[in-house]
This record gives sequence, C-alpha cells and structure tokens, in this order.
Amino acid sequence: MKHLSKICLGMALSSTLVFSPIASALNIVLTNDDSWATPNINILKSQLEAAGHDVIMSAPCTGQSGKGGAMTLMKAVPVDKSKAAQQAYCVGQTDATLAFEDYAEGTPVMAVLYGIDVAAAQVWGSAPDLVISGPNEGNNLGYMNNNSGTLGAAMVALSRGVPAIAVSGHMNTANDEAQSQLVAATVVKIVKSLEDNRPEGQALLPAYTGLNVNTPEDMTNHLGIKFTDVGWNGGGHMMAFTDDLGANREMMSYVAQSIMQRTGYDFETSYQIAVAQFTGQPGLAMESGDAGDSSDNSEGVAVSQGYITISTIDGNVQAARGKVALVSQRLVGLE
Repeated sequence: MKHLSKICLGMALSSTLVFSPIASALNIVLTNDDSWATPNINILKSQLEAAGHDVIMSAPCTGQSGKGGAMTLMKAVPVDKSKAAQQAYCVGQTDATLAFEDYAEGTPVMAVLYGIDVAAAQVWGSAPDLVISGPNEGNNLGYMNNNSGTLGAAMVALSRGVPAIAVSGHMNTANDEAQSQLVAATVVKIVKSLEDNRPEGQALLPAYTGLNVNTPEDMTNHLGIKFTDVGWNGGGHMMAFTDDLGANREMMSYVAQSIMQRTGYDFETSYQIAVAQFTGQPGLAMESGDAGDSSDNSEGVAVSQGYITISTIDGNVQAARGKVALVSQRLVGLE
C-alpha cells in the first residue's frame, strides 16, 4: 500500500509539474523554524499568493532551528500582530533582557498551532486546507528529521487532521534569493499537483499523511524529482559532540551563513568571525557520516546526488510488524 500510494503520487506530480492556472484557491497556514523574517518564507508566501491561494504566515519571531516538537508551557507567550493586515504573525518573546523564568520562546509547534487555532479561525472561520512548514535554511533528511522544528510543526498539524508539507532547501537559500525563488516555485507546483488530482470532497492528502520535501544545492541544474523513503541517511552528516567547535568546518560554515544574513559581510569574513567566536568552545557539531544507510532510495542520498526529493510521512513511530515480532520473541515470559 505504501509503494502504491507513492507511485500514484509520483504519477500525479510528474504529469502536472508545469505552470498553469491554479485549480482553486486554498487556505494555507505557512510556518517555519527560522523565524518570520527569512527570505525563504516570505518568498514562498508571495508565490503562493500569486498562484491564487490565501496564506496566513504564523512563524516563530526568532530562529528556532533544531527544536523538534518543543513547546513552552505554563508561560504566557506574546504574539506580534503588527503585520496582521498582511496576515502575518510571529509567536514568542523577543526581549532577551528578560530573566529566564519570564522568557517564553515561540517554538515552531506553538507558532503553527497559533496559525491553526487562532489566526485561521479568525480569518477563515475554519481550519486551513494545508500547512506548509518551511522552506528551511538547510536540508532535513533521514534521522535528522527527529530533531527538526520544520518537521515538528508539520507533525503537529497532521495530528490536528490538517495535511502538511515540510520543505527544506540547501543552506545557500539563506542568502541566495535566486535559489529561494526556485525552491518556492517547486512548492507551488507540488501544491497545484495535489489540488488538481485530489478526489472530489477529499483532503489534499490521506488522513495523518504529509510530505517531506528537500531540494538540492543547485536548483538551476537539479536532476528532477525523486520519490524517496525517509531512511536514516542525514545527507552525509551526523551529529557529534566536540570540545572545539571552531575546528569543525561544517558547523562554522553554517554559523557563517547566519552571520552573513545578519551583517551583509562576505562568506570569508563571516567564517573568520565564526571561528574566532567558537574556537576552544565545546558543543554539538556536524560531521561526515551516513548512519549506516547508503540506499539510493533514501532521501539523504538522493538529495546529495542533486534530486528534489519527496518522502511520504505520517508521524507514526510504530515499528514495522516484522520488527515487532522479532522483539516480542525476546520478551517472551515478561509479566
């Protein structure tokens, strides 16, 4: 059944990934984990609206990468409504001078729930037709999806019965608008394909079902769309703890991208600032590794090869029945 649904989705998308008038306008909640100020989310909002959709942006006020399904509980959480006329809201505290006990971050999960429960109810009087989480600045692949705020927002939307698409681009989309425009155009095409091919009276995707979409570094010369499994491969990266973050080129490149976005400095200058800031400091870093998964059908492998990948997700942590049987044999007699 899983392979059949993937084949059907593939046929639908491959037959409609061309520009043509939108079938009908959708009510879409757009969120991310990089904040509402990123080029990626604003470019996608503009392209979705140009395609005829009604879009509410409800995203964290500040960067919340790697927060997964995190939530701030038992604290009042501010919502910035200064751009309500543009149907754009951000969730979370921004005053860094506050004491820890008074500071309430707006995580991706909280931001998308504001969009579904409050903003959508006020604007449309109903739940959205679709949640799109992203595009993220950096790919979310394989086992790394467990930590992703982009995926965390998509998963909580699925739990509320709303179809969801998680979208992640290469890190270069943080500063390369041309790449961001191409990623956004791909998302608009995917949404159109889902709308064009959904059975009458049904949701865009089956219940509790979403998509994890990743785009490669060079969207100008990508190899096309490949329908993949999530797998374990994180795109050639593994997380590891190091006692010297400044010596890790992967992590310093990521930090440099953030510095470039804030300051406008070139990459080399930003990289040197990052190294100076983190040399000798311990913390989590990215290292090369495939988590033991080199399958060509894993999204982490395919996106590294240059494909746009689409994996079907459902938020279910239940192991396959075959694995359940193997484990239960080792627990025989347990009371």
